[in-house]
Amino acid sequence: MMSISVLSLCGSVEGTIVVNALPTISADLGGSDLYIWIPNAFFLASITALPLYAQLSNIFGRRIVLLAAVALFTIGCILCGASSSITMLIIARAVQGLGSGGVDTLCETVILDLVPLRERGKYISFVSIGTTLGYTAGPFLGGLIIVKLGWPWIFYLSAILSGISFIMFFCFLKVKHQRGQGLKAKMMRIDFGGNLIFIGAVVAVLLALTWAGPVYKWNDTRIITPLVLGLLGLCAYIAFEWTPRLAPEPSFPRAIVSNRTSAAVLAMTLVNSITMYGTFYFLPVYFQGVLAKSPLGSGIALAPVSALVVPFAVASGILLSKIGKYRPIHALGWACTLLTVGLCSTLNHKSSAAAWAIFEVIGAIGLGALSISLLPAIQAPLPESLTAASAGSYSFARGFGAVWGVTIPSAVFNNAVKGKANFITDPTLMSRLANGQAYQLATKAFLDSIPSADSALRNQIISIFEHAIHQVFYVLVAFAGLGLLLVLVEKEIVLRTENNTEFGLEESTNAD
Repeated sequence: MMSISVLSLCGSVEGTIVVNALPTISADLGGSDLYIWIPNAFFLASITALPLYAQLSNIFGRRIVLLAAVALFTIGCILCGASSSITMLIIARAVQGLGSGGVDTLCETVILDLVPLRERGKYISFVSIGTTLGYTAGPFLGGLIIVKLGWPWIFYLSAILSGISFIMFFCFLKVKHQRGQGLKAKMMRIDFGGNLIFIGAVVAVLLALTWAGPVYKWNDTRIITPLVLGLLGLCAYIAFEWTPRLAPEPSFPRAIVSNRTSAAVLAMTLVNSITMYGTFYFLPVYFQGVLAKSPLGSGIALAPVSALVVPFAVASGILLSKIGKYRPIHALGWACTLLTVGLCSTLNHKSSAAAWAIFEVIGAIGLGALSISLLPAIQAPLPESLTAASAGSYSFARGFGAVWGVTIPSAVFNNAVKGKANFITDPTLMSRLANGQAYQLATKAFLDSIPSADSALRNQIISIFEHAIHQVFYVLVAFAGLGLLLVLVEKEIVLRTENNTEFGLEESTNAD
């Protein structure tokens, strides 16, 4: 259990820790026009591998596939820390992301195999301590490590932890898996066609989202074409998977979304990820671009949510196991999330520390409640045979939402700044902020670069950043409202108290 928590921490923290490190890494390695690929290569690689990992774990067993994912993640971490150019770092982040995708979905799947559905919330809450702590504490850890050790140690520390986890899994993880089939028969079961369509579609969508804004305008054909083709590709993937003649053993079975509860909660997962990432990417923008805090100071300012999200998550997991009902927990989580983003839309340069600290506490309640209760609700109407596939679908919705949760708010922020840039009296700064660089420039270092004698110009820019952040949170209010409405769609289904699965712990008499 400890190894799984540590691995979940490593995987999730690598998705957020570079938030504060991006300016430093970009300045050190150069290639500022490629900076966006440092986080996005990780997300792209981790998301595209999810359905394949879920299916491989059913065919070859959880243990060997999880060990391969951990090894890949560890190698990626080492390569990231050793990178001497922006291109090498981007490639290494992709390797790291490939491993993280497997770590993300298989850590949860192993736990799901071991305990009945009703008890899973309690166990997942302890495992998700690593995940939720990584999402919220990543920016703080990134700022601290940069100051104390230098940015390569962001990756080296993860490599050390994941390496220890690999050894512990290798020695102690003994779980059942299907035996008797040869390698050729197992390879024939892999959904190669569906996974190839899925990978191509997701890559096209994420390329469009990565290029939109920093590289090309949203209405450019080089954005519209891959975006449309990618979305059509996802539709083709679904059609392929749901045609038994083409995919006799699909990586995305139709049964996962054939009931309204699983479908609604998968949509909730996507919306929650968008809202969560948008909030935790743009609170640091507020702290640095409006309050002029350093990256480390920004991380410290996130301490309330970082400290409280874990106990709230554990409490939600225990409550779910005790009452066996997930709809009240979803309603509470979305209500707190909606209140949080609504309150954050009022933040300005005069807001007190007490105000934004209280907002973060409310947000921690919402995040803790939703992070634990969504997956059990997805699986409530489904048979145990779909445990890995449903966990993979959940991880995909969460990861895909993370990309949209960065892209949509960034586009809103840049466009809002562009709309007000003509009020800036300095033509050079006006040009930089109006040309899609506002998100990168919303830092204390940028504000400090403005001559101290020109306080009026500094105040103009802070005011524009403040306005743009308000627009971001208005959009997040709409997403949080949608999440709350989806609670009305799902049904309350009794959570199973027995666990009938072909996987699980291997009996000692059958141990290898």
